[in-house]
Amino acid sequence: MTGRKPHIIGFAGYSGSGKTTLAVQVVDRISRHGLKVAVVKHDGHGHYRESEGTDSARYAATGAEAVIVAGPGYSYKYEKTGGGAGLGNALAGLDGFDLIVVEGFKKEPIPKLVLMRTEEQVRDGSLIDDHTVALVLKKIGDGTYPAAGERNIPVLDIDDPDGVAAFVLRRFSYI
Repeated sequence: MTGRKPHIIGFAGYSGSGKTTLAVQVVDRISRHGLKVAVVKHDGHGHYRESEGTDSARYAATGAEAVIVAGPGYSYKYEKTGGGAGLGNALAGLDGFDLIVVEGFKKEPIPKLVLMRTEEQVRDGSLIDDHTVALVLKKIGDGTYPAAGERNIPVLDIDDPDGVAAFVLRRFSYI
């Protein structure tokens, strides 16, 4: 990718909806197309911690503003942003990627796939907004999807990561 901002696609859903499982599978498939993909995962509850006792955790505990761990073929960066947990802070510095997959940040105004596993979640519909580009649903007992009401939004199968990856690739004209 040259000179363009990366495309962004979000994976939003209730806790336990399968966001991480599906996003990991989709990123794997999209990466096989030769695209450079970054992932930003929201930790809305502040549960993430560096593993206690690791050197990077010890440095972070000292008050270091940034800790970078570099190894063969990778680097990991932990940085205090001071600006809160906003998506804008997390996206800063991610130019040079083709696609950024965002997990969580369900209220952010980005194109997103909304995952729902139950008919009740679909009926509630509170996660669906003007930025929802597709509903990713679990089929119900009779093999159909729960009715999405009057919404004119594509429906994808939560158990079909190949289909979801193809949808994302088509949306951004990569295939």
